[in-house]
Amino acid sequence: MYPNRAQRQQLMTCLIESRAIYNEMLANLKAQYDADGTFPSKYDLTARFKGRGGEHVPATKVQTLADRLSKALKRYLQMKELGLPVGFPRFKTPNRWHSIQLRQYAVSRDVWLDEDGTHLHVPAKLGKLLKIKLHRPLVGTPVTAHLVLRADGHWYVLIVCETAPQDAYGNVHKRTAQTPQPTCEHPAIGLDVGLTVFLADSAGGLVENPRHYRRGQKRLADGQRTVCRHQKGSHRRRKAQREVACKHLKISRQRRDFHFKAAKHYAERYSRICVEDLNVAGMVKNHHLAKSIHDASWSAFLDILTDKAERAGHVVLRVPARFTTQKCNGCGEYVQKSLSVRTHICPSCGRVEDRDVNAAKNILQAGAPPSWTERDAVPAEARSPRL
Repeated sequence: MYPNRAQRQQLMTCLIESRAIYNEMLANLKAQYDADGTFPSKYDLTARFKGRGGEHVPATKVQTLADRLSKALKRYLQMKELGLPVGFPRFKTPNRWHSIQLRQYAVSRDVWLDEDGTHLHVPAKLGKLLKIKLHRPLVGTPVTAHLVLRADGHWYVLIVCETAPQDAYGNVHKRTAQTPQPTCEHPAIGLDVGLTVFLADSAGGLVENPRHYRRGQKRLADGQRTVCRHQKGSHRRRKAQREVACKHLKISRQRRDFHFKAAKHYAERYSRICVEDLNVAGMVKNHHLAKSIHDASWSAFLDILTDKAERAGHVVLRVPARFTTQKCNGCGEYVQKSLSVRTHICPSCGRVEDRDVNAAKNILQAGAPPSWTERDAVPAEARSPRL
């Protein structure tokens, strides 16, 4: 978005005031629980804070704040019931509050686009008519919108659209009279993610690990030292903090761009993509590797890959990661290797191969459909050993 100076001031004021209302709602919720042991519903919160928007916060925004707090409380109670570690919804500080939700997308409602797509209509308290540059045409039915302030100081609008469910495979691979059940001509492939290389595939291809955070670590350290040199609450300290935030934003955008490009390459060329079902939350408990694992961001990449594969009419299969690195793809022998050993050398069959490529081939084999041969057939019932 490209708001003028007055509109930018209105957006910032709404952002500040809405955060204060949210924190007051949370304090009200805690007070009621301490008094009688119950939580107010989102309708109770909306009724209590009716008209609290004042001159800067739209009335519908107060309703979305109550809904947001109720959803946070519901997630907390569900996680607590499952016995998972979770924290109670907390008060929002300025660096944890960056968006304004407008829930009704329709003409003469909270938010809607002009026919030419160059201006966004919002409530008068937020500037009424905001100039925008549309990134891509809308697909589906717009439902709601979020006005988001990024660390670089620019405002963006995120429009959420509802799309009809469709058969992506049948949409991409057209059915004809000759082929009522179309088959995909693309082959299958296995992917093994790592740290030395970002990923290796079963065809022998390697994708280098860009290490975006590691490369920007020195610039981040310089910026953080600059923050520490300035007095707390001063204008120079706030300016230095914004510069550090912009550096983090740039790193996250570089990483996300790399993930999309790498995922697009495999999602469009392979019909079945087999990957490991990794327990990343458990792996980052190793403090020697945690920073590198977070920098690679495997979970985000696999989510993007899954989404792009579905759009291309393909599928991503997650297979158990157990022994995929230790097993020899040639003879099935298990060869123990530490992380420092980068080459797979099988003493049984003499196979010599990159350990990540060997693992990718094992992943592909584990995700292959059963051929019902003696090697991979599973007996229907337990049998006694042959005498």
